[in-house]
Amino acid sequence: MTKQESVILKGVAILFMIYGHLFLYPEWGVMYEPLFQINSVSFECLLTRATGPVAFYLLLGGYGMYYIYQKKKEKNQLSRIRNLYINFWVVLLLFVLIGHFLKPDAYPGSFKALLTNATGFNTTYNGEWWFLLPYSLVVLSSYWVFKFVDRFNPLLVIFGSIFGLFSTSFVISRFGSDYLYAYHFRYNLFLYFHLLWDFVIGAMLLRMNFFTLAKCKIKKYLPRNIYVIAALLLLVTIRCFFVTSAVHIFYVVAFITLFLSISRSKIIDSTLSVLGKYSMNMWLIHTCICYYLFRDFIYGFKYPIIIYIAVVVLSLLSAMIVTKIANNIIKLINHYHH
Repeated sequence: MTKQESVILKGVAILFMIYGHLFLYPEWGVMYEPLFQINSVSFECLLTRATGPVAFYLLLGGYGMYYIYQKKKEKNQLSRIRNLYINFWVVLLLFVLIGHFLKPDAYPGSFKALLTNATGFNTTYNGEWWFLLPYSLVVLSSYWVFKFVDRFNPLLVIFGSIFGLFSTSFVISRFGSDYLYAYHFRYNLFLYFHLLWDFVIGAMLLRMNFFTLAKCKIKKYLPRNIYVIAALLLLVTIRCFFVTSAVHIFYVVAFITLFLSISRSKIIDSTLSVLGKYSMNMWLIHTCICYYLFRDFIYGFKYPIIIYIAVVVLSLLSAMIVTKIANNIIKLINHYHH
């Protein structure tokens, strides 16, 4: 998998994320016109089972960070996390300013609320920002994690990571509400390990050269592009029938392998590349638009395809603005630092 292919896949992942957050909840089916329903659940809601973008990002993140580790043996990831947080703080500032105008009683709230949101420790403003702090800790510790797992056979590390993933998923599903969600320090620490497993799996897949070898096998057994597309559609369909997320990491690996094996048009790759480039800021922004500030406006479009396109376009345009502002701040900091 090349760097460009990784960016393209992040474009796929952000499309999955926006779709999933728009149509995840069955009870929200009354807010739009579903294509059809199965057992009183909309088709759009069922399809969200095949998204699960967090695992995509973690696997791609681990893959990319391990590539950097192999080339540079770089220990210090502080500048990477600093840049991420600068982008986040620009989003946060704009969110609070617009939120205060629309809902002055809710935003910014107390100084404590502002501080815990700004650090990512307790993201009460936007629940979908939960990922920021534990992911930052995963990146910051990645050098030492990679140095440790390099001592072992990559297959053994993958099996151990899958066991770890199943274990932490079980704990969250069974005991999260009683012992984790209300205890923010404990929960963030637990999430660090929960996110680490997919991240490490991504790294080990690079170490094994998995995707290159798997693509060769697929081209041998599925020589025509239409066969690969059919296999990918079948995979997505099968995933929609699994309620549990326990199998999701296998789905993600299979999806990426098949997707990379498809001969895609330049316009598709170019579009996904743009989305991938801005995907992190789109992640931070999209639920501000569709959940917290403009929900009635967005779902007022009624038809899922229009709702979806509207949020993707608005998130992308907003992400471009945020990225421009953040990059100027980063340049300014770098200028004075050097």
